[in-house]
Amino acid sequence: LKFAAMDFYYAQPLSVLSAMVGSSRDGCASASISDCPIRLSRDQTELIRMQRSVQRFLDSRMDGANDRKYAVQALVNDDFFQDTVIPDMLRQLVSYRHSYSLGIAMVLGIQDYLPQALQKPLRTLHYYGISQPFDACAHWKTLFAAVRRMKAPEMAQLVQKLEAVVSAAVNADLSFAESKGVDIRALVRKAAALIADPEAQPQDDDKDKDSGDDDNDNVQEEKVKTQSVLSSKRIRTRTDMENCPFLLFDKDSSDQMLRALDKCCGYIESVLRVCLSSYQTVPLHEIFYYRHSLLLDTTFSPQPRAAVQAALGKTQYYIDCDCCKSTFQNSDGLGGDEQDSGEHHRIMPSMNDTSIAYRLHQECGRMINLYDWFSAFSSVVEQEDSFAQEGTSQSEIQARFLRAVEEMRFLGFIKSTQRKTDHVVRLTWGM
Repeated sequence: LKFAAMDFYYAQPLSVLSAMVGSSRDGCASASISDCPIRLSRDQTELIRMQRSVQRFLDSRMDGANDRKYAVQALVNDDFFQDTVIPDMLRQLVSYRHSYSLGIAMVLGIQDYLPQALQKPLRTLHYYGISQPFDACAHWKTLFAAVRRMKAPEMAQLVQKLEAVVSAAVNADLSFAESKGVDIRALVRKAAALIADPEAQPQDDDKDKDSGDDDNDNVQEEKVKTQSVLSSKRIRTRTDMENCPFLLFDKDSSDQMLRALDKCCGYIESVLRVCLSSYQTVPLHEIFYYRHSLLLDTTFSPQPRAAVQAALGKTQYYIDCDCCKSTFQNSDGLGGDEQDSGEHHRIMPSMNDTSIAYRLHQECGRMINLYDWFSAFSSVVEQEDSFAQEGTSQSEIQARFLRAVEEMRFLGFIKSTQRKTDHVVRLTWGM
């Protein structure tokens, strides 16, 4: 977490905006956004305008005349953009965070009615909510399959629990859900009243649910079909189960109660669908949501083989050695990119013995002859004798070679074989 926080603040030039937003648990965070004294530079302002979420936010404000003027001023006036537009977007972001936290709390309440094996920890729920729209994951179907099987007492307990969760978030800013056409507090209270007295609700209450439907004939047809299913005859056909699955699990309740259970399930589903919508629908999400998981995996996932191979192949960068570079420059006199490309393939006598043996073994096939390997190693090491006053004895070269071979065997690059006693088997490829 500390590494991710450091990368967020050092790699993201717009992380200064995080100082303008309080914690998601702070109910007054959205009210004090515009009071922040931070002033952005010209480059930072242009960088914020270039974000796709900001462009979508301004495009959505191009409908009316006043909104069009708002969008134009946001594009041409830096002071208006900083003093008005950015606080508006941050308030929407904070409101989304409050709605999302409330949705996760409601999911935890629903999970209490699931078997222990189907309950998910909080970390997994956040993973579902951030990695994809929550209603697209398999756990969404599991939750509402359990809700649809609830009888009246269980549904009453669930609605009471959800009402307590919403009441606890009294300072939460739920304007994000209201902008989507969903009043969370009103729907939860409506569900509680519906379960408490289902017979007091009017029969045409489905108009609220189907108000956005343009085809009135289809709406009336569905109402007639539902009323026929909920009639006193209680005919259980496959079509009835597909349209009203709650009839399959509760055969003792009255028609009004079954109707109320179905509506409560619809209310809960609509609330959670809005609360747990994707964060990518919110402006400035590119700045406030950290998505560099690949960097964390690369940094903290152990890769011993790649690290050892890189160290043996580029020894001078690990031990801060300049002798190999100077030897290469003196021998070839090359520079620039040509020097860098040849340096990785040439074997220098000043390299570490294990590095020399490693580079030589990369030129071999699956079976490595120890005598040929030693001959090549000796020819490389003896090149250093021309620069030294005293030559290296053959026994010392042989001892250095044996030590390098044993180190490579310990690191897992080679192993002995019973087929040919004077050969070893190469175990690694690539790099």
